[in-house]
Amino acid sequence: MDDLFRKPLCLVLAWFLIVLPTANAQQPAPAASAPVPPQVLSAHTVFVSNGGGSNYFDIFTGGPDRPYNTFYGDLQKANRYQLVSSPAQADLVFEIRGSAPAVGDVDNVGYNPQLTLSILDPQTKVVLWTTSDNVRAYGTQKGRDRGLDQSVDVLVDKLAVVTGQPLTAEQAKAVHNNSRMPTAAKVFIFAGIAAGAAIAAYGAYRVSHPPSLPTLQTPTFP
Repeated sequence: MDDLFRKPLCLVLAWFLIVLPTANAQQPAPAASAPVPPQVLSAHTVFVSNGGGSNYFDIFTGGPDRPYNTFYGDLQKANRYQLVSSPAQADLVFEIRGSAPAVGDVDNVGYNPQLTLSILDPQTKVVLWTTSDNVRAYGTQKGRDRGLDQSVDVLVDKLAVVTGQPLTAEQAKAVHNNSRMPTAAKVFIFAGIAAGAAIAAYGAYRVSHPPSLPTLQTPTFP
């Protein structure tokens, strides 16, 4: 590899190895916690609303309705709230919704599937609280379904945190891991940035070192 190409690439790699750990270590102190609305803390009856989901959720068994059905079942098993059949009977409305915003660029589009839980006042329709989590679902149909259901479980655990309920060590670990970027994604992003820098450096090298053209000799005549 030519020196002009090797040096910029080494500098880019060294910069990321230094800056990324430093950025992680120098996180600002979290702001003071604002109060949770008392209505969220004191509620006993809840109406669960299906906010639907994008077409991305067709990859799961049950389609966009699967998050709603799983969430409803989780709340039933938790036995924390009385689930009612209409908003008029409820202290709160829990709306669960799936989305998959596109990430990347035109030539390399990916999706970041997420679940969002909105807690609304049934009388005023005001959103009192919102929390969300990532959907970690890959592989086979069974694996994708299991990953989505686990993401719903994390959403229920986050709801428990909001209302002051303690989590088990396993639940706390699941919530923590869900909020982190997967290692594979970090490697992919780093590799893409490094590859882009390498291509740019090589392009600069080719501009500054154009290929030499063969010398044309002037024909001689007798």
